[in-house]
Amino acid sequence: MLKKIPAMLLTAALLTGSVAATAAFAQTAPVQQQKIQVNLNEKELVFPQDVVTENGVAYVNASTLAIALGGTAAWDTMKESLLIAKDNTYALRMYKNSTFAYKNGKETRVPNPPRQTTGAVLVPLVYIAQELGAEVTYDENSRTYNLSIAVEK
Repeated sequence: MLKKIPAMLLTAALLTGSVAATAAFAQTAPVQQQKIQVNLNEKELVFPQDVVTENGVAYVNASTLAIALGGTAAWDTMKESLLIAKDNTYALRMYKNSTFAYKNGKETRVPNPPRQTTGAVLVPLVYIAQELGAEVTYDENSRTYNLSIAVEK
């Protein structure tokens, strides 16, 4: 139980100001906002703010996505970077406005950087979901991303 408290506090901190986060993101970059749904194992995954798209890339709340897929996400204000981790076997540090990253301690490039907003950090949905082990499909007609991942029992 004590191990879950820091994760819950981190989640609360990242989720605070979610409405302002969407507005701040919209002001910093030209975006196209559409009602996009995300399902995880056939159940809707609810985010604290709407999915935001920019240049065809869907961005979602980092903490909500990581936790739903069995990982964690934490923003480092000093380094302006996001650390996403899972099961002590996977760690990805992504930097604000940069495709440079570290994956499991080795330099790499990511297709799209995280977006820091007021009270939240948004990440590219498909890339992070796949990195955390989910299979991802997109139904253009219903504007729905379908994520599937094995559930531990």
